[in-house]
Amino acid sequence: MKACFSPWTLLRPGLSILAAAFALMSFAQGGNPFDLTPRLASPPQEDTAVIADTGNPFDLLAPAAGGRQIKVPDAAQGPALQKKRESQPEMSNWRTLLVTTIGSMLVFTILLTLFRPQFARAYRAFQNDNMLSQLQREREGGGGLPYYLFYALFMVNAGLFLYLISRYFGFPVHPNSWVALGYCAAAVVALFLGKHLLLGILSYIFPIDKEVRLYNFTIIIFSIMLGVFFMAANMLIAYSPEHFTKYIIYVSFAFIAALYLFRALRGLFIGNRFLAFNKFHFLLYICTVEIAPVLVLARLIAG
Repeated sequence: MKACFSPWTLLRPGLSILAAAFALMSFAQGGNPFDLTPRLASPPQEDTAVIADTGNPFDLLAPAAGGRQIKVPDAAQGPALQKKRESQPEMSNWRTLLVTTIGSMLVFTILLTLFRPQFARAYRAFQNDNMLSQLQREREGGGGLPYYLFYALFMVNAGLFLYLISRYFGFPVHPNSWVALGYCAAAVVALFLGKHLLLGILSYIFPIDKEVRLYNFTIIIFSIMLGVFFMAANMLIAYSPEHFTKYIIYVSFAFIAALYLFRALRGLFIGNRFLAFNKFHFLLYICTVEIAPVLVLARLIAG
């Protein structure tokens, strides 16, 4: 009877020997050879390298190990960040000047279109006392609204003039340009409204009601004319070359002083019948109402 021959019969002893050898090696190592040990024996070190700013906004910073992004200190970014921070107040100042100057010119154009005859009469009253008295009677009859609107526009432009002067001489009123402009305009409003209030108190105490009302209207008319000058002066101061700005400012000061002197002479003509017998009271009024507020306002801007 023939024996059954199979290849598996020949390979069985060799496979048994290999399995025994593999078991011995695993026992000698003391563990499972298929267990994986971590490669990193110590925690990852944080990258402390500083990447300098190249000035190119399109340069990307590669993330550090562990998904963290390297933070570049402000000091390592060079002068680019400092220059950007310094340019922000200048941009804010530029926007404030642009909006205010264009807005005031637009409002003046609208008022001049609507009330051209009243503005022309105000200009003639600026030159002539009789025309001033006639306009005063019209105002008391209920036609004073156009003059009040032009007067309000003057206060805005006077506030802008103070804002520009304070910045030029290095006395910023507030870091925010809009807040600083608001403070300057509020100072002008308080100055003139306080003057009108004081004149009203004087007219209530003394029998000078007619003269005070005429002088109040004289202040309004002269302020309307000064407001037109302020619009031109503000644009020149804001946008002229820097070496011309100083001359424009001093010419503006001279014009304002001449205009106020002319208004003082008109006021003397209005109250001339009281001047001969009340020199002390008139001098007290000049120092209290005309000179002191200007000095206080200049001190506030300088301080």
